[in-house]
Amino acid sequence: MKIGVITDSAADLPKELMEKHKIAVIPHVVYFDDKYWKLGVDVSIPEFYNLIRTRDLIPPTTNPEPNDFVEKLEEGFDKHGFNHIFSVSVSKELSGSTFNSHRLAAKKFEDKVTVIDTHSASGVQGLIILAILELGAKGMSIKDIENHINKLKKNYFLDVGFHTLDNVYKSGRLKSKFVLWLTKTIKIKPVAIMQKPGILKSTLPGFFTNRSMTRRLANIAIRDTNKTIAYDLIISHVENQEGAEIIKQKLLKKLKINRFFITPVSPIIGTSTGIGTIIVSLLPSNKN
Repeated sequence: MKIGVITDSAADLPKELMEKHKIAVIPHVVYFDDKYWKLGVDVSIPEFYNLIRTRDLIPPTTNPEPNDFVEKLEEGFDKHGFNHIFSVSVSKELSGSTFNSHRLAAKKFEDKVTVIDTHSASGVQGLIILAILELGAKGMSIKDIENHINKLKKNYFLDVGFHTLDNVYKSGRLKSKFVLWLTKTIKIKPVAIMQKPGILKSTLPGFFTNRSMTRRLANIAIRDTNKTIAYDLIISHVENQEGAEIIKQKLLKKLKINRFFITPVSPIIGTSTGIGTIIVSLLPSNKN
């Protein structure tokens, strides 16, 4: 059986892997300069981050519609010859409308499409995609793949470090201008952990420098993961390759890492988190 995957643009995964495995990514849409632009299609990731640097407000974004998914699902079956497609969604707690678009599109294809709520986003979403493709290549049944993924996603880890809260404030998710001023004045680098599906909880931040933030992110990952099992790792960042490399080296020394990737943060996430952001995502490896 030939297994395919479709996902939304909240997933972080290197572009070459997306292309190699014919993973269809349905982009979110951003509105600026009186036009609608598909993120990663009509405007590149670097172009978009340069754009939001110059704006006082974050350009509004819209979620993909069910028909966007239907079109790519049809292409997957007709053009690529997939027998079954997994529709891998950002957590419904983070974007209920995106999840519903996955779900409504899948209904048209009955039992040929399985929707997976990743309960997360970013690199965890990307790693779940890779796990599905790996299990499918081994000949595992659709139901067994779904059951295995449901077990894996109960044990993921994700933390995120913010270089500044500028974009969080611009996006409207941070209402207090005083908090924004305070974090800038005393040079706090906020850090948060995803402890429940789609819910980030703040924790002790890094202070003063990018290196302090990266150490904090790595130390939390080491503290909160199981040292007896192997993990797959994605470190995604917004123009912070140096910080991502520091974290990678520390985690490779302290954890059992099966495979790792460093990749840019998806614009739909980076829009709100801002320049300098780093997200650390770990998922138990299929090789355990």
